[in-house]
Amino acid sequence: MKNVSVIVPVYGDWESLSENIKHLKKYISRFSKWEVLFVNDCGPEADTLELLILRAIKGRRNFKYFRNDENLGFVKNCNRAAFELCNQENDIVLLNSDALVTKGALQNMHKILYAQSAIGAVCPRSNAATIFSVPMKPKPGTTYTMKESYKIYKKIRNKLPEYYESPIAHGFCMMIRREVIEEYGLFDEVYGKGYGEENDFCMRIRQEGWKCAVANRAYAFHYKARSFTEETRTEQVRKNEMILDERYPEYRGLIREYVANTHEPN
Repeated sequence: MKNVSVIVPVYGDWESLSENIKHLKKYISRFSKWEVLFVNDCGPEADTLELLILRAIKGRRNFKYFRNDENLGFVKNCNRAAFELCNQENDIVLLNSDALVTKGALQNMHKILYAQSAIGAVCPRSNAATIFSVPMKPKPGTTYTMKESYKIYKKIRNKLPEYYESPIAHGFCMMIRREVIEEYGLFDEVYGKGYGEENDFCMRIRQEGWKCAVANRAYAFHYKARSFTEETRTEQVRKNEMILDERYPEYRGLIREYVANTHEPN
């Protein structure tokens, strides 16, 4: 198996990012051959974030900081990091700055990435990852805090298979084989600031015979969309879903089929 480059695109929200860094420092050793990249995309707080990030990762040789010359948007930022900034021999993880990995999560995802030769992308379980959330099928009108979700997850974790094959992998924490992005690229920049780009990527590689999987022994917390206003997010989602549906009319049916056929223990 290859080593891994964990890419954390940064725009704002130091509160979440500071926790993100703490978790990565806790679960990726300073002596690891894995690297972690924080890529500042020049948001409104770029200078402040730069100082805070550099202070937080000081002394960690495998934790690296980069800053774009201008704001590229989420999709271009990810592409630049994957093809220009990180070790080009490594598999990659795209990790949102508002995502917090738990013990062994990234290592288990890497194990599942190589569980089959055709698996190209893997994500973990989470409190907020659509069809990969725990509980997967909540009672109507019921919401769960991060702690409640994790409590349920720990209860059912060992009853689950090591992984499920899935039509997509969630982009908040997605591990991808290097050979896949070398052959098919990463994100289509038509998706701009983000939302839907990972689904497009997964559907594109699916058409080429690759599979996605969710690692059931891996869990990451997700604060979800703190860097953008609700108005900005809603418009971006609407626009990008239209693109996705037009390109892949089978997409929604595959999601429904996955949910209908996946039965989890209580």
